[in-house]
Amino acid sequence: MDLELTRLFAELAARTDYEHCERPRASRLSNEPVARLLEALGRPQDQPIALHVAGSKGKGSTAAFLAAGLRAAGHRVGVYSSPHLSDWRERATINGDFAPDASWIRSLNVVLAACSGDETFFDLLTAAALHLFTAEGCTATVIEVGLGGRYDSTRVLRPVAALVTSIEREHEGVLGPGLAQIAWNKAGIYVPGCPAFAAAGLPVEAAEVLRAEAIRVGEELKIAPEQEAAGAKLEPAHQRRNHALAAMVLDVLGCGGFFRSLDANQIRLEGRFEERWLPDGRRVVLDTAHSENSLVATLELFRRRYHKESRGVFLALRDDKDPRELAAALRDRLGPRPQDECWWTCPAGDHPRSADPESLAQAFNAQSLATPSLPQSPNVLLVTGSTYLVGELRPQPLADEPVSATIQDD
Repeated sequence: MDLELTRLFAELAARTDYEHCERPRASRLSNEPVARLLEALGRPQDQPIALHVAGSKGKGSTAAFLAAGLRAAGHRVGVYSSPHLSDWRERATINGDFAPDASWIRSLNVVLAACSGDETFFDLLTAAALHLFTAEGCTATVIEVGLGGRYDSTRVLRPVAALVTSIEREHEGVLGPGLAQIAWNKAGIYVPGCPAFAAAGLPVEAAEVLRAEAIRVGEELKIAPEQEAAGAKLEPAHQRRNHALAAMVLDVLGCGGFFRSLDANQIRLEGRFEERWLPDGRRVVLDTAHSENSLVATLELFRRRYHKESRGVFLALRDDKDPRELAAALRDRLGPRPQDECWWTCPAGDHPRSADPESLAQAFNAQSLATPSLPQSPNVLLVTGSTYLVGELRPQPLADEPVSATIQDD
């Protein structure tokens, strides 16, 4: 990475960063600072085609599907996502590749020169990404919400479609408490004049809130079909709902036919049931599942796919989750843990909100480790529970062969 770019990113990182705040309720209930900054930059958020994606899980998968369909239709597509796994430049890609360092340097300098000082890290990075996409000639953008939706930095968009992928209990210290309040926060991306979409399978309580909020801004909520789109054989099963949601939105944009011509299993997303290999030949599966539903789906697939292998689960969580409640929910939905499956717990990288590994170990009947380091056995390891844990372990000497990653969930 260019040294100047490293310096500029460090300047951003010195600002308030709610992704790494230690306070449980750290948040800012306003997107006015970023709105003022973008006005000063000439409103780079006003892209001809901008798609806004919120949800408890599935944002990254759905964004990848949307971007693939837009690219197949001939668009130059910018995708903005968060958080990153290993390199912060993952957060803004153009046609699937990192934006050039020189372009980042120009956009970050412009943003830092125009900012007032009230903006957070995420405000500045969002503004820089939107400025970069415009400067690089993107004809379409797919923008993921950072947290929630209503007060997120990305809320300043003028999208042509707004999508909610899923609603689960998560980040309740900021978004909740309860599904209804979480849904209300995520429905904040629904705005007048912009078609409102949601995936199938939402809890009834959450779906009612989304529908009411869509009506409040003059839109009718469009729920994607439950079934898979174009015969895509995706796993876990809920991934087919993400595919169907993307197909429905792309149909509205006239790109659905291009999307359905693609092999959905070839649309890749790092850290989503990503299979890699250790030098000793053992398999490692990396998956950023961290909510109850996503962990259930990931564990079910892991056990089914590798039922003949000795398995291990390497888990970290944020400290805003109740580990005993989550462990009980997994037991209720998946049954007793198989006898040949060992569990370890560890910190979520260096994140200050990482749950105590010993407390996790007690809740999940696991062995606690003081640092994230893969154990010497068994044959297949699942690394899950935290994006930061996956990001910490993914750069280790893992090989991509003989099987490449396919998209599963975010």
